[in-house]
Amino acid sequence: GHYIRGLYTGGTLAYEALLLLQKEVGGVYANIAINDQYLLKDVETSQQHTILDMGEDYFTDGMPHPMIDPRLRSERIRKEVADPDTAVILLDCVLGYGSHTDPAGALVSAIENARLAYPHRKVHFVASVCGTDQDPQNGIQQREKLIAAGVHVLPTNAQAARLAAWLLKTGVRS
Repeated sequence: GHYIRGLYTGGTLAYEALLLLQKEVGGVYANIAINDQYLLKDVETSQQHTILDMGEDYFTDGMPHPMIDPRLRSERIRKEVADPDTAVILLDCVLGYGSHTDPAGALVSAIENARLAYPHRKVHFVASVCGTDQDPQNGIQQREKLIAAGVHVLPTNAQAARLAAWLLKTGVRS
């Protein structure tokens, strides 16, 4: 794999990752692209470096928001792991009353299912947890679940995006 795929439930975090990665790795495709040249032709299919805001209307049409219902993102994680172009998957894990009761647990099961389905693929997972230990999901427990599953967990989304770029630049190949 040669590319970073960011699968976000939070629009602000997706946008921040998009801006940072554009600086770090060059052209990044997105469904929230600032530059039309990098607007995804088909949101179902990633192109090169891709950042997806899965909270956009396309994904939420007739479906609960991905912060509440992790199914669509779980399916997309599996699809990205299957893609030989994917080297790093960048994720947000958003806590709070408007979110799933265990977003990290949902991510971990999606990651483990994808790894089982494609055992020959070595994809790096990088995430940040947006929330505190006072949130109903408990930030510490959420971080620990992700770390136990081999996810690189960074204190902020910006640091997570920079690590994803660094993993790519240092020649970490799947």
